[in-house]
Amino acid sequence: MDFIVRQLSSRPDTALVRYDCPCGCKPGAEYHQGSEETGHEHCCCGNVHFVGPGARRELESYLADRRSQGMDVNRGAYRIEESSLDDPWGGRLAIAFGAPEHPGHE
Repeated sequence: MDFIVRQLSSRPDTALVRYDCPCGCKPGAEYHQGSEETGHEHCCCGNVHFVGPGARRELESYLADRRSQGMDVNRGAYRIEESSLDDPWGGRLAIAFGAPEHPGHE
């Protein structure tokens, strides 16, 4: 997945990390400079991404929680990928992306 990172002009301490999803959506997750919290967005087709420290751990926990609530059961297993990108402040930003085995609307 090709991610786009941009600093929000209205909030210079916030980066928006987004991608162009094959379903036509443009999911974006915000990350606040120096925060230990992750931002995330779950697309309508089932793709999901987390941004920030612990992105993979947070993504795995999120997917497990959803599955325990009976959500995403028709999507099959999720393939998880990790990467990092340059952030607007000269550092690196962790990204975790999950793609379902069976994408689409539930």
